Order: sequence, then C-alpha cells, then structure tokens
Amino acid sequence: MQDRNSTLIRAITAVILIAVFVLCMGLGRYTAVLFFTSLGCIACWEMANALHQMQIRCSPWPSSILLVLLSAALLMKLPIAWSIIALALSVIAVLAYALFHKVGYENVLGTLAIFLYPMLFFVLFAYVGEMELDKRLPILAVIIVSASLCDMGAYFVGRKFGKHKLAPEVSPKKTIEGSVAGLVCGTLSGIPVYFALRSMTPVPLYLYVIVSLLCSVSGEVGDLCASMIKRQAGIKDYSNLLPGHGGVLDRADSFVFALPVALLCFELFFVLSK
Repeated sequence: MQDRNSTLIRAITAVILIAVFVLCMGLGRYTAVLFFTSLGCIACWEMANALHQMQIRCSPWPSSILLVLLSAALLMKLPIAWSIIALALSVIAVLAYALFHKVGYENVLGTLAIFLYPMLFFVLFAYVGEMELDKRLPILAVIIVSASLCDMGAYFVGRKFGKHKLAPEVSPKKTIEGSVAGLVCGTLSGIPVYFALRSMTPVPLYLYVIVSLLCSVSGEVGDLCASMIKRQAGIKDYSNLLPGHGGVLDRADSFVFALPVALLCFELFFVLSK
C-alpha cells in the first residue's frame, strides 16, 4: 500500500512538472529563460547543501548571482565576451573574498565547483530557452523524452530481469540489463518525437534517432554521477522539493548531461543545413 501511494505521488508530481514545463516553453523565450534560471538557482543551493554534508562549507550565492547575470545577458543578446568577463570577475571575487577572510581552500574550491556543476548546465538550458520555438522544441523534446524513457526502461527491465550490477559502489540497484534496455527505449523514442514535430521543424528522422541514443548514454552517465555525489554526501536526495522525486538535481540529473550532447548535434545541423 505504501509503495502504491509513493508511486501515485510520484506520478502526480511528474504530470504537474510536465504541465508547468510545457506552459513555460509555450509562453515565449523570456518565460523559458526565467524558468530554467530559477531551476538552476535551486540546483546550486541543492549542490551546496550536498557539499555541506561533506564538511565543505561552500556558498551557492556566487553561482546563483552569476547564473542570473548570464541569463540576462542571453536575453539582451550581449556578445559572448560579456559572459566570459562576468565568469572571470566572479572567480576573482570568490578568490579575493577567501583571501581576506581566510576561508579554507577546500571551501573555495567547493564554491567554484558549483560554477561548473550544476550552474554551467543551466546556463545552457537558458541558452536553449532563448532560441526560437522551432529550434528550441526539438532539442528539449529529444532530451526530455529520451532521458525519461531511458530511465523508465532501465528501471522496469532492471527490476524484473536485472542480474549483473552496473556500478554497485555508486548505485547498487542499477544493472547492466536495465541499462541496455534503457538505451534501447531511449534511442527508439526519437521516432515518435520526429513524427510529433516534423511539421514544425526540418530536422530529419536519422538525427532524432542518433541524438536520442547519445542523450540516453549521457543521461545514464549523469544519473550515475549524481548518485556518486549523493553517496559521498551520505544523502538519499538533494532535497525534498518535488514529492516523490527529491530535488531539482534528482529530477534533472540525466537531462543536464544530455543537453550539451543534443545541443552540439542540433547546432551543427542548423549551421550545416543553411
């Protein structure tokens, strides 16, 4: 009975998340960028809390502020040099603060590490959110659908048929059988995404399938990396913000690793097809 209630809560939360996501994507680039920026700030705080559990007293403020500034730069279409300058100045500010306040080097490195993971990945999400709808939709659709179906396929097949552990020291429940099934499900998900969006974008079927495969592989790696950090921190979830799912990073761990792969493939296609 408890498992059934937990599954129901998880399903309800997932439906609400999908509805909010679709709404934010459909309302325009400002809403999309604000949506991803907000999630990114929450993710920075979740990562800081995880590092605190490892006795690394880092701060999420620099990464959160920088994320807001970089997102604003995207919306204002400022040259990329402005974003690089903002990143460099943020690093200088963190190091200068540590210098004059005698902050331990491991705490400084923890604060700077959040710049790379997860902040950098949510800057990329904001970048995609700022794109025109015909480019934004295929990228996000492939990421969300392939990573989600990969996760579902791995879970159900691994639970029923899994015998060989994939990475027992990081995630004891994940199996090789489940992983392979997840890759198959994730790759095939590119087919329905193509048919759903073919009237809106010229992206060919083969690209959807290839990108879905690459997103499934990178998504599984992202899931394991997030589990590795949680295991080191001794926590089950990054937070309890999303009932049945944990925190933003628990839900987005596959997506953030799949995004750079999908973005690279689609950007190359858009450039070469001009």
